Amino acid sequence: MGENKIFKKFYSILLLVFMLMTMCSNTEVQAKDKNLYSEDDVNLVVLFNEDKIDKSIEDLIENSGGKIINTLSEIGGIEVKCSTELITEIQSYDAVKSLAPTHNIKVPDEKIVEFNESKKLRSDDASDGDLYNQYQWDIKRVTNDGKSFELGTGNHDVVIAVIDSGVKTDHPDLENNFMGGENFIPEGFNGDDSETGDSDDLEDRLGHGTYVTGSIAANGRIKGVAPDIGFKSYRVFDSKGNTNAIIMSQAIIKAVDDGVNVINLSVSGYNLKGKCYWIDPNTGIEYDLGDDIAEYELYKRAIKYAVKHNVTVVTASGNEGIDCGNPKKLTEFLNEQNGDQGFRYKGLTYEVPGSIDGVINVSATGKTDKIAKYSNYGKNFIDVTAPGGDSSKTGSIFDMCLSTGTTDYWFVEGTSIAAPKVSAIAGLILCEDKTLTPKKVAKRIYKSCEDIGDNKFKNYYGSGLANAYKALNR
Repeated sequence: MGENKIFKKFYSILLLVFMLMTMCSNTEVQAKDKNLYSEDDVNLVVLFNEDKIDKSIEDLIENSGGKIINTLSEIGGIEVKCSTELITEIQSYDAVKSLAPTHNIKVPDEKIVEFNESKKLRSDDASDGDLYNQYQWDIKRVTNDGKSFELGTGNHDVVIAVIDSGVKTDHPDLENNFMGGENFIPEGFNGDDSETGDSDDLEDRLGHGTYVTGSIAANGRIKGVAPDIGFKSYRVFDSKGNTNAIIMSQAIIKAVDDGVNVINLSVSGYNLKGKCYWIDPNTGIEYDLGDDIAEYELYKRAIKYAVKHNVTVVTASGNEGIDCGNPKKLTEFLNEQNGDQGFRYKGLTYEVPGSIDGVINVSATGKTDKIAKYSNYGKNFIDVTAPGGDSSKTGSIFDMCLSTGTTDYWFVEGTSIAAPKVSAIAGLILCEDKTLTPKKVAKRIYKSCEDIGDNKFKNYYGSGLANAYKALNR
């Protein structure tokens, strides 16, 4: 199942690149020629050296009929739409570190089952905490059966940013802790007429952001790990589950500038630092499709910006069930999977943003504290683990995690619902002392983890199972 997912993810990304470049079979250009693109316009990420944008390149693009779509002056990056004929000229500037076509990032693919009120384990009336008591084994596991609630439940002086698909703002279990946010999906994004570009449009079309948020700050029939903490929602996925690195980076920067204390990124993707080639089966001509270094560096700079401003960043490790600790092996795996499609990769492949320095990267466990079948893992890749649910052996929804959904409550499993539990713990720690640096917050989380395996399992669990009670009871 994991191999199929990663194949589909990479194939869709590379197919998008191919479509953007609109290369046709009668274009007699070899891979060694940088100017291999058609005359159609293409969206590019341009990353500058030393985090400084070169105005002369912006002028070049605009004077040539192109457009500056987004500017990230804080981290030295721009998104542009321009003729492919300009690519070689842009590359020739010393100020340019790298550039690449804008790639599509999909919302994580995770198992979801809507909660059926008529089939509750007990028939008692709906009340505060009733579903927590019956179903939320995952929250109980992290809080020592709710004992951490006696030590701290959070407050609105500390705010956690959930950068995701938005949130159901009027959900009764979330609305009291909702503190606003911003939409970053532009008008007509990917041809979707329902996207108006309204910055206040935070409504969740997918449910992903809503169940992630519930694991942090729900306070009603279900509970989050920090049921009184404030959260802001930054919507970066459209109704079809699409976004890109520019939009993600914009949201990270805005969340930091808004003064949040923790950022939760329950999203993952893969970037190639090297070269990708494609052989046209009709002509045998090999085309150089470039690499993802611009987008990887963009993520890296955005997270560095957050950490520099004392914001703790927590990420999900991803749901492909693969070893992300060996970039060379991951590239080999891609070549094995995609070689028959004419693709060839050279270089190193990384999971992002989980592999970037400065984040707390979280794997997922099931009800028995074993690594979930879907969870990614790897040496020097996983920092901690947290319950994400795993019904692969039993098929039971009760081995999944119950959280808030766009329709009342959902059973979910995935690293996306493991990571926010750690974000909540980070928020609780900061409620005690807001001056702590991200490094000190991470250290306290690691030291308070529960040991669920010896060193040979470090690739799966990192420092161990995150524990809110131990983190607060020191």
